[in-house]
Amino acid sequence: MTGTATTSPLTTSTLLVAATVLATLVLATAVSIPARADLYVLESTATTIGVGTHVASDQNISIPAGSYIRAVLSSGKTQTIKGPFNGLAADLDKGRGQNEGVLAWLRGILATGGSREITPGATRGIRREPPAASAAFSWSALPVTADVTACVLKGAHIELLRPPANRAERVGIIDAASGARGEAQWEAGSATTPWPAGLPARADATYYLLIADRPQRQLTLRLLDAAPADEDVLLVLQQQGCRSQFEAWVRERLGAGAQRR
Repeated sequence: MTGTATTSPLTTSTLLVAATVLATLVLATAVSIPARADLYVLESTATTIGVGTHVASDQNISIPAGSYIRAVLSSGKTQTIKGPFNGLAADLDKGRGQNEGVLAWLRGILATGGSREITPGATRGIRREPPAASAAFSWSALPVTADVTACVLKGAHIELLRPPANRAERVGIIDAASGARGEAQWEAGSATTPWPAGLPARADATYYLLIADRPQRQLTLRLLDAAPADEDVLLVLQQQGCRSQFEAWVRERLGAGAQRR
């Protein structure tokens, strides 16, 4: 007679114990690895800390008296740290969460110098788009050579920005939802023209921008009740999706920081 080997089935209680142990291990692992508190330097008068430097959370920062750095913390806030200071980068951002959205945009700028130019395809009947205007940061001047989501202060006098040109040029603006239309014109040699007075600038509205012999562009407006505090500018711009302004703001500070050294 041939014997048959048998095994005891796992009991429900055994499975529950195993699941509980596994969950505990996973939780313990998550708790034991704190969020990084790295920072990125936008301005610096400290000779040992360069503009654009990435400082890891476990690295020591030494800022002598009379010097300062201005940095984006892992929370997404921008902070000025004045000397004398000597401590870990992590000490500057304790108790705040990590804003990966702001950090990802910032890392992209530092890696590429802020250039996001896309070469247009060779489309018959459409001339090559001029490079996007390298505009100063603004809450009201909006570029028309790229698809943009723009943060605008309520009540601001909006201007449309094109690269410098020695010819007059018109732009037709269409509200994508309502179909309402307006038109503006740049004079020869002018880079800006006012938003059409008869076309409402609506919160979260998308507008199509039509310029002869150029690709159609799209502009989405985010209206802000007031300008955010300086430390919160990048947080607000990233949250609202206003990437071109985010990049302009960062580029200005990187440039200013390099000039002060």
